[in-house]
Amino acid sequence: MMAFRDAKEYGYVNARIRGMKSRFLTVRDYEELIQAKNYGHFLKKLSTTYYASVIGKDFRREPPMPADLAVMLSKDFADVLHTLSKSLTGRVREFTQSYLDMYLAESLKSIIRGVHAELDANEILRYMVPTSDEQAEVFSELLESATTVVDLIESLPYEGAKRALSASLPAYEEFGSTAPLEVALEEWFLGRIRDALEDFGEDDQERVYRVLETRVVLKNALDVLRALSLAIEDRIIALSMVQFTSSSDKITESLVLAKSWNEVFDVLESTKYRDIGERLRRIYDRKRDLVEVEIALEDYLAQTIKNLFTLDPFNLGIVYGFFSLKYLEIKNIQSIAVGIERGESANVIRNMITIW
Repeated sequence: MMAFRDAKEYGYVNARIRGMKSRFLTVRDYEELIQAKNYGHFLKKLSTTYYASVIGKDFRREPPMPADLAVMLSKDFADVLHTLSKSLTGRVREFTQSYLDMYLAESLKSIIRGVHAELDANEILRYMVPTSDEQAEVFSELLESATTVVDLIESLPYEGAKRALSASLPAYEEFGSTAPLEVALEEWFLGRIRDALEDFGEDDQERVYRVLETRVVLKNALDVLRALSLAIEDRIIALSMVQFTSSSDKITESLVLAKSWNEVFDVLESTKYRDIGERLRRIYDRKRDLVEVEIALEDYLAQTIKNLFTLDPFNLGIVYGFFSLKYLEIKNIQSIAVGIERGESANVIRNMITIW
C-alpha cells in the first residue's frame, strides 16, 4: 500500500525530473567550457548544450556579458522550478516551497557579505540565483537602497528571515563579522525544512536529514578550521556554529573544543564522517590550503546529493536532489563565465566549480 502511494505521489514528477536530468552538463562539457580561449569562445561552446535556448540564437550579434548571462541563467532556473512545481501536489509541493528558501538564504548571505565588504551592487548580483523574477527584482532594489547591513535587514520583505537576522544583529555589531547573520539564515532555513518534514514518513525524513546533517557538520568543521587558522577567539567560533539536530549538535560541540586542525579531523574520523574526514586531512596535510579542503567538501556534498537519484525513485530525495544539482550547475556556469572573462587559468577556474 505504501509503495503504491509513493508511486502515485512521485511517479509523474519523477518522470519529469528524469527527462530534465538528461540535460545536465557532462564532465566533457565542463572541460570544453573551462578550456575556452576567450569569452566569445566560451559562449560558442555553451551554445552547443541545453543552454543554447537560454542564451538565445543571436548572441553572436550581441553577446551577453557575465552579468547579463547571470540573469538569463537565473531565469532558466526559475522557469525550471516553476515547471516542476506545477507537477507537484499536496505535501510534496509544500515541502518544495520550504526547500526553495535554501536558495533565498544563500542569496541573502551573499548580499550581506557583499554589503558588509562594500562591494559594487553589480559585482554582488552576478553571483545571485533568484528563484523568480519577483525575487530578482527584490535583490536589485535592496542593493540599490541599502548602504549598510542594518539598512538591508530593515528593508527585507521576508518576515521570517528578517526576524532571524534582527535577533543576531547585536552579535554582528559587536564583532563586526557576518558569521552570526549567516548562521541565523541557515538555522531559519533548516527550521522551515524541519517543519515541512513533519508530514512525511521516516524514510523520506531520513533521506533529507542525511544530506542536511552532512552539510551542517562539514561546514561547521570548515568554519572551525578557518577560525583556528586566523586565531579567532572561542566565543566567535561558537557563534559561527549552526545548530540543527541532536546528532549534528553533538559533533559540533566536539568541533568547537578542537584546538588544532588535527583535532578537527580527529573529531570527524570518530563519527560516521570518517571517510571524508580522512580525505580532508590528507588534503590539508599536503598543502595547508583551506580552499582545497572547501573544494573537496563541496564535491562530497554534491556526490551525496547525486546518490539520491540512485535510490528508490519514488521518494522526496528525487525532488530535493534535482533542485540542488540544477542550482550547482547554474552557479558553475556563472563562475566559469566570470573566470574566462577575467582571463583566469583553467586550473583556477576548475577550483571555482563543483562537478558531480
